Amino acid sequence: MRINIRHIITLTILSGILLSGCNTLQKIQSGELTTTFDRTFIQYEKHLRWGHFRELTTFMTTDHIGPTIEKIPAITLRDIRISKVKPTAWLLNYDTGVMVGDVIVDYYIVSSGIIRSTTQHQTWRYIGEEWKLDNGLPDFK
Repeated sequence: MRINIRHIITLTILSGILLSGCNTLQKIQSGELTTTFDRTFIQYEKHLRWGHFRELTTFMTTDHIGPTIEKIPAITLRDIRISKVKPTAWLLNYDTGVMVGDVIVDYYIVSSGIIRSTTQHQTWRYIGEEWKLDNGLPDFK
């Protein structure tokens, strides 16, 4: 059996194409996940800035909905105005469908005029074709 140099070159080229094709497919899928996440986070950010705290629970995993609603009395939430929501960086683990990052929330307390900022480490999970926040509300003190 004679090994032809053309066969070796052809196999090498085909292997490279197949490997790069698989990588491209993963990037496309990853891009779709990040695009979906971006849309979800924009909606979450809008509800947070507008003070729609109950609507924010629709973005949360079921473990956090009840405790979040009970955690902060409604009177406290009415006294908080969000001025800025800024994510610092996101890190996606494509294999587990988990996005983690820190979000800085600038807010003020209306009754006292105090301006504050809080940082929340958020974990988002891709569950059933949706991104769900695996945290409660930011800690407004």
